[in-house]
Amino acid sequence: MLGMEFQFLFLFLFLFQLHRTKPKVGIEDKNWPPFYPVIHHDIATEIPIHLQKIQYVAFGSWLGLIACLVWNFIAVTAAWCQGQGTSIWLLAIIYIITGVPGSYFLWYRPLYRAMRTDSALKFGFFFLTYICHITFCGFAALAPPFFIEGKSLA
Repeated sequence: MLGMEFQFLFLFLFLFQLHRTKPKVGIEDKNWPPFYPVIHHDIATEIPIHLQKIQYVAFGSWLGLIACLVWNFIAVTAAWCQGQGTSIWLLAIIYIITGVPGSYFLWYRPLYRAMRTDSALKFGFFFLTYICHITFCGFAALAPPFFIEGKSLA
């Protein structure tokens, strides 16, 4: 009877030690942007060397999208102050509020993780969402007269 208690104690201590020494795989430290870290981003150490240039171009594209959305908001705000309608200004606000996190979570982060793990499923999700993004940008730039006559949705 006493031997059984030692076995349980040994098993408990073994499992406790195993749990303490197990590496924390899913935890990523937030390191970007440097002045207020919000996301984990480290292309130089996590992405294979032969894919780093593509990932840097994608990162530049994502930053360019953020810059375009900010510029769109500034330009539409200036037009709104000069007497233009408020509907286009509200669209600019919706674009900047949903566009920045939406682009990160729907196409930049899946591409980053796909490059990091070389996962076909993650690449497929990236291509699907990026095609939707490109389609929306084309639709907004062409400005069909469905919503706002004579003005671009972008």
